[in-house]
Amino acid sequence: MKKTIFILLFCLIFVSCGKKSTFEIDKVPGNTLVIEFVTKVKYVISLKIDGVEVPINYAGRNKKLVVEGLTPGAHHFNIHSISYVFGPEFGRFKVTDEEGAYAFIQARKYRSALPKEKKQVSIRAYRKSLKREGVSMENEKGIRASF
Repeated sequence: MKKTIFILLFCLIFVSCGKKSTFEIDKVPGNTLVIEFVTKVKYVISLKIDGVEVPINYAGRNKKLVVEGLTPGAHHFNIHSISYVFGPEFGRFKVTDEEGAYAFIQARKYRSALPKEKKQVSIRAYRKSLKREGVSMENEKGIRASF
């Protein structure tokens, strides 16, 4: 009995020692958009800023997508995935040189019956396809996105 209580307490302590947030909502760096997801992203997502596709650098399974290099002013984003349903999947935001923007996105896994390419689901296959096609991790407008 004591052993199970000890194991339960250890598990609770271990779970509560999660990664702390590196960004505060009101202190996002200038010309930056931080998109926080409810759950860790394990599959490929597609991000468009002002209608232009932005390649995403997946550094690991994370909950925060940081988009840097935006020009000051009003923008809009659109997130799409064949593996997730997002809410909201698009939004408008405004950034300045002094302040960035923050968005919180609900995400739920979704398995569609549509035929898919491996690079639409697997992060590893996505990275390989970008490398094979010679796509830079920064788009032509100088915008970078990374987890």
